[in-house]
Amino acid sequence: MPYRRKAAIGINILLLLAVLTFIFSHSLADRAASTEESMQLLVILSRLIRGLTEHMLRKLAHFSEFAALGFFTIHLCHVCRKLHLHAMVHSLFFGLLCALTDESLQLLNDRSAQVSDVWIDFSGVCCGVLFFLLLLVLHRLWKKHLHNRQSSR
Repeated sequence: MPYRRKAAIGINILLLLAVLTFIFSHSLADRAASTEESMQLLVILSRLIRGLTEHMLRKLAHFSEFAALGFFTIHLCHVCRKLHLHAMVHSLFFGLLCALTDESLQLLNDRSAQVSDVWIDFSGVCCGVLFFLLLLVLHRLWKKHLHNRQSSR
C-alpha cells in the first residue's frame, strides 16, 4: 500500500477518533456543565441566528457532530478503496450504534436519554454520508470534464 494512502487512512482514523471523543465526552458531562456550555454558545450564535433557542441549538449540535461522524466514516471506506453498498450499510450501522451509545452514556449521570436524539443523530450520519457521496460525484464529474477538455485540444 502506498505511503500516501496509509497516511490518509491514519489521518482519517484520527479524525474519527476525535469526533467520537468529542461526542462521547459531551454525553458524559453532567446536566449543569452541559447547560452552561449550551448557554455560552447560545449567547454567541443568537446574535447571528435570530430566534435560536437552547433546545434548537442542542438538536443542531447533535445533528452536526453525527454528520461529521458519517462523513469521516464513509471517507475512510473510500480511502481504503472499499466504497460499495456493503461499506455504506456498515457506515450507517456504525453511526446508529454510536448514536445509541451516545444516548446510553447520558444515563450514567443526571441526564436523560431520548429516542428522538437517536433519530436526530442517525439523520446526521445519513446526511454526512450523503454529503460525502455528493462531493465524490461532483469531484469525479469535474475530473471527467477536465479530461474531456484536455482531450479535445
